[in-house]
Amino acid sequence: MKSLIYGYGITGKSFERYLIKNNISYDIFDENIPKFSKINPIEKYETIYCSPGIPKNIFQELKSASKVLTDIDIFFKEDSSIKIGITGTNRKSTTCFHLYQIISQNHSAGLVGNIGEPVLDSINKNDYSVIELSSFQLDKMISNKLDFGILLNIASDHLDYHGTYEAYIEAKNKIKSSKNYISEQDPYKIYEWIFGEKSLPIDLEDLPYRFQKITDSIINDSKSTNSDSLLYALKQAKKFYKGNEYTLILCGNPAKEGYKKLDINGPKEVLIYGLHRNEIDECIYHERKMLFNNLKDLIAYLISQNQKNILFSPGYPSTTEYKNFEDRGEHFNKCIQRIIY
Repeated sequence: MKSLIYGYGITGKSFERYLIKNNISYDIFDENIPKFSKINPIEKYETIYCSPGIPKNIFQELKSASKVLTDIDIFFKEDSSIKIGITGTNRKSTTCFHLYQIISQNHSAGLVGNIGEPVLDSINKNDYSVIELSSFQLDKMISNKLDFGILLNIASDHLDYHGTYEAYIEAKNKIKSSKNYISEQDPYKIYEWIFGEKSLPIDLEDLPYRFQKITDSIINDSKSTNSDSLLYALKQAKKFYKGNEYTLILCGNPAKEGYKKLDINGPKEVLIYGLHRNEIDECIYHERKMLFNNLKDLIAYLISQNQKNILFSPGYPSTTEYKNFEDRGEHFNKCIQRIIY
C-alpha cells in the first residue's frame, strides 16, 4: 500500500525526502496546489504523513481512518540525539536560536523544527537537538520523548486552530511531560540547568527578521506574528526612532487570536496590506489607517510621501500569502529597495 503526504509545505517536502530515502511509495495531497488537489479514499493508504498546520478537525478525521504520523513522531522514534524542546507563545524562536549558539560552543548541536533544519533532515546528525515546538506539533504528537522540555510563557494565541484558550493551554502544557521540565526564559540559565554548569557569556546573534535593522530608519520585524510581538516591537521603536515620526506596516491573518482588538500607539500612521487587510482594519484602533491590496502599492505610497522611517512588524501570521516569516521578510527587503536606492 502507498502512503500519503498530507500538506506540501516545508514539512511536506521533508516528508517526501524521508520517504524517498526509505523507498516508501507515496501520493501527495494539498488542496492549495492544483496538481495535488485530488485524493484517493483515505482508507487506501497505509500511513498518512501529516503536516503540523492541518486543521484539528481534519487531523482527527484522518486518524479515525488510517495510521497518522507527524514529523515529530518520526524524529522522536529514529533520532538518537539528546532532544531539547522549547515552546511558548512568545520568544521561542529567539530562545532556541540563542540556546543553540551557547550549546554549539562545546557540543555538536542542531537547530531544528520550526526554525533551522526540518527535523526529518536532521535525524542522527547531532549530539544535541534544539527543537522549537508549536502548539500544533504538541497537540498532534503521539507521545513526548523530549529529554528536556522548556515552557517560556503562555498567552492567548492560535484560537482559530484550538477553538478555546483552554485547549491552547492544554496543548502547550504537554511539554511538561518531558523527562525533565522547567519554565525559564534565560538561555544561559537553561544551559546551566541542562549541563549542570555555567556557560561563558558570548556575543549572541539575533534571529533574522526579529527587529532587524535594514537601514538607519527601516526595521524588518517579519517574525512578529502575534499581538504581543507587535506590542514589543512598538516599545522598541519608541527607543529606536527617538521620538521621530514613523510608519507601521501590518499584514497577515488576525483569525489565530480570535480577531483580538488592539490599540496602536506610537506610529504616525498604520498601513495595512494583503488578503486580510479588512479584518486587520476591524481589529486595529488608530486615528490614521490606510489599506492596500499588496506591498508593492504600499511602497509606492511611501515613496510618494517621502517616508523613510518604517517599521515592518506584521503582528499576524502570513498564512497562505507567504511560506513563512522568512519568506515574508525577504519579500519586504526586496520591495523596500525602491525606497533605499
